[in-house]
Amino acid sequence: MIKSIENFIEAVRADSTSWNPKEPKWFRGEPRSLTPLLPTLYREGLAAFENPLLQMFRSRASGYHDVVPDVERTDQWLFLARHAGLPTRLLDWTEGALIGLHFALQEKEKEPIVWMLNPLELNELAGVSQSAGQMREFPLTWVDHAGANPAFENIGGAWVLDQRGVELPVAVYPHYIHARLRAQRSCFTVHGKRKEGLDTLVPDRILKSYAIDPDCRESMLDELRTLGITDSVAFPDLDGLAKELKARFSISTTPDGRTYTSSRNSG
Repeated sequence: MIKSIENFIEAVRADSTSWNPKEPKWFRGEPRSLTPLLPTLYREGLAAFENPLLQMFRSRASGYHDVVPDVERTDQWLFLARHAGLPTRLLDWTEGALIGLHFALQEKEKEPIVWMLNPLELNELAGVSQSAGQMREFPLTWVDHAGANPAFENIGGAWVLDQRGVELPVAVYPHYIHARLRAQRSCFTVHGKRKEGLDTLVPDRILKSYAIDPDCRESMLDELRTLGITDSVAFPDLDGLAKELKARFSISTTPDGRTYTSSRNSG
């Protein structure tokens, strides 16, 4: 079980030694769940309402946000909807290991866990084609390729009642149409026809997990703040700033039961 930032970095490094160091690693932090790596849309039994949710979000979003995608850019609408909290077939990931750890440590009553994914290996399993001898790349989310682009197919399935899509999830980079996407170095996996957790769909050689000791939550959060990973960094708005300040001036309990009030990293 991971007890410190150093433990976490060492484990990530050890588990990814066989991966291409020039290719990205993706991370997802969350509370341990009975349905890990399953999009909220399926966890909450809302799959039958996927299309109405998206259509209503698209029709009303311009009244709540200054900049919205073109009405036909269904990929961008899907990214924006997920980042606004709408249940979708997307799973949120980040390119930053410490950002993923930050999210894992947020819910105090649950055991934190961080997942590490080799996204290009996932795409190869899902049928994303690559030209021989070329560096592996991520598929474009807005190009059809006559039905041969699994990313486009899985995104399309969200808008046409699952009438298109491949079996496995596909890893994609989003357009940064919201400041939080940029700040969190966001990326997504898009589920296809199989509505199972990613952990059951792919081999463990491309997907690793790290259980975090809940007793080390506060000390690790303090370390992350020292390293510049804070709420206002992950959420660059007033909500993120307020949450960060609340955490900074908070009452904490040490392992031996003592309590103290601290102004964390106020310098």
